[in-house]
Amino acid sequence: MKQTFTPFQLTRLVYGETTKAESDMLLELAQTVPQIGETLAALKAGKKALGEARYNPSDRVINRILAHSAATAPVSAR
Repeated sequence: MKQTFTPFQLTRLVYGETTKAESDMLLELAQTVPQIGETLAALKAGKKALGEARYNPSDRVINRILAHSAATAPVSAR
């Protein structure tokens, strides 16, 4: 059976969003196809360079977002 491959799968692999079977297949592919291995290495380096995203919006910001959502929500006729 022939497996299809998309570059998006490598991104999912880097972020731990693949199944065990997908991970195994992609890692084997990266070892046997140099271009895919290079792409995987670049994605890993990019993720490391970005670091952990940590967002802690203030209560004021959260309340403004909620107020905007409430003000712009469609009105139901029910």
